Amino acid sequence: MNNEILYSWRFSNDKNRGNLWYIIALSIVIWLVVWWFLSRQYPLSFLIILITGVYFFVENNSEEHVDISLTHLWVKVNNSFYDYSKIESYSLIYNGEYAVILRLTLIKKWLKYIDIKIDNDIAIVLKEILPNYIKQDEKWELNFTDKLIQILKL
Repeated sequence: MNNEILYSWRFSNDKNRGNLWYIIALSIVIWLVVWWFLSRQYPLSFLIILITGVYFFVENNSEEHVDISLTHLWVKVNNSFYDYSKIESYSLIYNGEYAVILRLTLIKKWLKYIDIKIDNDIAIVLKEILPNYIKQDEKWELNFTDKLIQILKL
């Protein structure tokens, strides 16, 4: 077998947030910092500032587009390769009748899941390719956290 690309696609990593989203988020952060500072919970104030800074750093340094490629040997997500032997299972997660996420469950301890945006057309192709290399885990569905992340555009 070779590294011939079986299927590939690209999706935008842009969150499409408006100015109102940033105003509300900044207001919540400032309110929490002030509240925790006034209630003498200094570590929590420091923690919210730290988390906000890390989130801002990650968002500003993430790539605009994510390229995904499938071959006979691995799944490539941008510049990271995941051998099929390192992937425990995959799930196609739907929101109603629309496919929204391909979730790869890794064997690693620290990075356990990789969520990749998909649509119905991509899901149809993936249903043909992935079962040949990885077992499918059909128990996954869009849970509360996933829905919250989509609603808040995180």
